[in-house]
Amino acid sequence: MAPVACVLYPTLTMSFSELVAHPRPFNAVTDCADPTRLDLILNPNASPKYGGFKKATFGHTSRPVVGTSSRICLKQCWYQCKITGARITFDNPTQVVKLSSEINCLRWASALMDLVYKFMAAHLKSRNATPPFKIPKMRFIDTALAIAENSGHDTYMIEEIIDEAVDGEFIKYIGNSSAKPFQHFDSDVSHRANFLAFCQHVQYSKTKQLAFVGDFQGVCCNHFPSLHHIHTHVCRREKSAY
Repeated sequence: MAPVACVLYPTLTMSFSELVAHPRPFNAVTDCADPTRLDLILNPNASPKYGGFKKATFGHTSRPVVGTSSRICLKQCWYQCKITGARITFDNPTQVVKLSSEINCLRWASALMDLVYKFMAAHLKSRNATPPFKIPKMRFIDTALAIAENSGHDTYMIEEIIDEAVDGEFIKYIGNSSAKPFQHFDSDVSHRANFLAFCQHVQYSKTKQLAFVGDFQGVCCNHFPSLHHIHTHVCRREKSAY
């Protein structure tokens, strides 16, 4: 597995109010945090895992850039050939467009979660109160766009990896067909699921019934759960924005 030099474009974190104040198309290259150079280490012959429209492979970066580990998940968008039925990876300029949309969706979802924590903090401060229960600390995984410095300029969305063997069981909290949390026998898992339902109510209210995050799933690691964003989307009055 030879290292591949690339330019990494970290996702720029913005608050919900900042996103709303500057409405414009998002490009993961031009709208990133400080770009940086590093090496991607991956097996080009490894068999990818296919989802509905993205494929995933696993590898490393030469230093940690998403999360605290150098282990990463690399994703690219694909389509199915209407003639042969083969899965074909989109060309790299198209990858930038489609993966930018994915990253932007996650960026908005993260901002909406931040909106909830700010709402709770302001509410507790105004009443000088402490809740009689533990408030879960939940976040979405970190992402970035990576473009290889090779002849093809191979383009990937890289994600902080979720490894069930290390981080614990992958849990589905709320699906994308209903806002009702799934039932869980474990009290801690049930508490987090109910908290996420509360988050949806706050998001729906604070955005004046325009948006909320749906389809929460992830793992709990060291009491700091990560929300995996596969299928996570921002809903606008029964319509999904991808």
